[in-house]
Amino acid sequence: MKYLRGFSLLTTRMKEVTAIQFTQDQMRTLTGVSAETMRHWRKTIPYLSSKTGKAARFSFTDLVALAVTSELVNSFGIQIAKMNAGVNSLFVLLGSQGVGSINGMVAFITPTEVTLSDVDSFDPSPSRTPKTPTIAIPLAPHAKKIQQQVLPIVIPAQQTELPG
Repeated sequence: MKYLRGFSLLTTRMKEVTAIQFTQDQMRTLTGVSAETMRHWRKTIPYLSSKTGKAARFSFTDLVALAVTSELVNSFGIQIAKMNAGVNSLFVLLGSQGVGSINGMVAFITPTEVTLSDVDSFDPSPSRTPKTPTIAIPLAPHAKKIQQQVLPIVIPAQQTELPG
């Protein structure tokens, strides 16, 4: 398992809230999004257009959104230019969510928008069925994969008892 080093930590003085920010290299390692793909997506997705240069930093929810976007392209063969408004909304909406809350959510992505729904409260009844073509992607697998790479679970060795 590959460990990442050198995370940037941003803190605020009032509440000492700490948020991990990931570099471009770390983003590529954690999401599998190549530098060439990222350059293309920056031109297509307004949210990503500000994430340029060596100083670009990505939040955990940015990484999840990038992983979901990558799945749209790789699993479904979708051209991001045709769904750029929906994908842009995904980045914005995930950025407004708490990191812990996204694990139990599904993103419903259309070409123009995205909605999030709790997996347990999803209602597939006809009145709640989307009116336009929609792709549903659970966020938990992407979030967990990234979390396991950042904070791998290491089972501690059993400590022998000291003679007493």
